[in-house]
Amino acid sequence: MQKFYYELFFKVEKSYEKIFIDFIFDLGIDALEEKNEGFFIRSEDSLENLDFALDVFIEKLSNLENKKIFFYKILEKKENKDWIEEYKKSIHPILIENIYIHTSWQEPKENCLNIKINPALAFGSGHHESTHSCIKFLQKYAKKNMLALDIGCGSGILAIILAKYLCKVDICDTDILAIESAKKNAKINKVKFQNIWCGSVDQANKKYDLVVANLIADIILVLESDIKKCLNDNAILILSGILDKYESRIKDKFQDLKLIDKIQSNEWISLVYKKEIQ
Repeated sequence: MQKFYYELFFKVEKSYEKIFIDFIFDLGIDALEEKNEGFFIRSEDSLENLDFALDVFIEKLSNLENKKIFFYKILEKKENKDWIEEYKKSIHPILIENIYIHTSWQEPKENCLNIKINPALAFGSGHHESTHSCIKFLQKYAKKNMLALDIGCGSGILAIILAKYLCKVDICDTDILAIESAKKNAKINKVKFQNIWCGSVDQANKKYDLVVANLIADIILVLESDIKKCLNDNAILILSGILDKYESRIKDKFQDLKLIDKIQSNEWISLVYKKEIQ
């Protein structure tokens, strides 16, 4: 073990967190820890290139949005300790009604549906409010033999739960690293997905009985038409990752579907729609 390691901590406005995380993963970083209202990246290799890339990224994003986006970061060199073990200690299992989500280094829970996920970050592990709400909805609406699609599958946790409920599950994500992570987690949980592709919902070639899109509001708004095209009659649509300030915009775009359920957790909104037969 080297004597020193590097730690990069950053905070960004809530609505841009997922964009930053996707950008960081695209650069080859495979683990973040969410803590202290921000994110930690640690490595025994220098993180100076990543530090510079984040400066360029926030500048370009601010210019694109035509506003100053809050962003804070600090890069430090620290005396080494076994921070992988420290990270493991920081990840706690979570019980969401009857679903128990734990890592490979934690014990399963009796009389629960156990889902094993080795998370790279809190998004996609059930700890984030949006994922937590989606899991609650899946327990309520997922039924055996449903054709289901997880748009932006991330770690694959939602798709794995759908498969555990004996749905026939397809997954997609624009990030190939997310696809690989979802496939690995499916194998750990001894489930299989029907169809997998790197890309978005516009590449779907069938209609589904249940669709879940745990994304962010801006992306949901862009994908609105393609999402609707892949819904069967009476299909259930779960939309999540929506900050409450975007709730009215989402509802306006999806007003041709029937809103049947909603969860708000802190500033995060999750909505369930049904496509009724006209």
